[in-house]
Amino acid sequence: MNLSYRLQQEFEFLLKSKAIISVLLLLLAIAGVSVVLGLNYVDQERQQIAELIQLDAEERAYKRTLAVDYGGAAYDAFHAVWNEPSELAFAAIGQRDLNPTMMRIRALALEGQIYETDSVNPELALTGRFDYSFVAAYLLPLVIIFLFYDLIAAEREGGRLSLLEVTAQNSRSLWIPRIFLRLLSVLLAMLIPLWFGIIVEGTAIGIALQASFAIALQIILWSTLVLLVATRPNFRSETVASISIGVWVVLTLVVPITGKVYIESMVPGIKGAEVSLVQREAVNDAWDLPISDTMDAFYASHPEWSDSPPITGVWHWKWYYAFQQVGDETAAELSRGYRETMIERDQITANIAWISPAVAIQRKLEGLAETNLDASLAFEDQVRSYHEQIRRAYYPVLFREVPFSNERLAQIEISDFSPTQELGDD
Repeated sequence: MNLSYRLQQEFEFLLKSKAIISVLLLLLAIAGVSVVLGLNYVDQERQQIAELIQLDAEERAYKRTLAVDYGGAAYDAFHAVWNEPSELAFAAIGQRDLNPTMMRIRALALEGQIYETDSVNPELALTGRFDYSFVAAYLLPLVIIFLFYDLIAAEREGGRLSLLEVTAQNSRSLWIPRIFLRLLSVLLAMLIPLWFGIIVEGTAIGIALQASFAIALQIILWSTLVLLVATRPNFRSETVASISIGVWVVLTLVVPITGKVYIESMVPGIKGAEVSLVQREAVNDAWDLPISDTMDAFYASHPEWSDSPPITGVWHWKWYYAFQQVGDETAAELSRGYRETMIERDQITANIAWISPAVAIQRKLEGLAETNLDASLAFEDQVRSYHEQIRRAYYPVLFREVPFSNERLAQIEISDFSPTQELGDD
């Protein structure tokens, strides 16, 4: 009995199994729906970004026509910043629906602007957005369990195992074709929707191959785990199913839950709202402090403006922007602590991924899709750099007390935000 004949025979058996075909078609449909939903999500985000950019530019140009001083012009000038979705973001939304991906910032204190929508620490979530990575992490293993739990037990319980072993040249020729065809079927059910999304998005071939390889590894891993139980002698199909489901519960639910509890106990969290509150309190308190206190604190971190003419009245725009910046500097240490907390939690999550395949596949796909914590923090860094550029564009006219004119205001040019380039001071 040659291998090609066995493959043909097993293929015919596979087509006759209504239950297996139904489960494979269900997996194909679910994966397809998740991809379509992901494509719609990123398409809506791109439309929103395009609208934001257009409306932002129009409003800023209009506000400039109403300006009567530089401080007011800076106050009214919002600037759009956005985190463009990658070409694989449709497959793993990740932190894109947890953290802000588009904002409008201005020259005021930044911490409050960033944390108006509080970022979510990268703890392990049991349920999240229904996307392709969710299907790969949680539903795919259940399909694999269904395909392999009775691979041998069904033949034994049906009284066919002894006859099959006698007619087969060896055990490999008996089971390998069946295992191979079922692996190939589930792989196609997962990869066909993924590659549909990849073609629509024009995803780079290298990223596409890495994502496909990750899915293949997930399938091989879970198939191996189930087969280790299914090939045990004298195990009934119900026993194999029970043990396999138990393993799935432990690896996809118990380990993440335990990991979440461990993370929360070992790394106490700092909320973005706390950072924003400290910054806002510092800004509000400045109204009641002597102007000299604020200016001294500002000049300590910005000595290049320390020769600015002293403020003799009760109000000046440069004082206003100085205490905005001092507010950010007051909250800087807490902000760094918040960031370090997120990074530390993410590192622990990475360690837990070695135990939980569900966590591992989601982290891998989010990394390829640039929707993980690293991408979120990189976007925040770009926003901070761009905010620095905005502030320093207005500082010369404010701190040198340049007389206002529309001609001079027009010379204050701030380049549009670019999420693909490293930003710096103008």
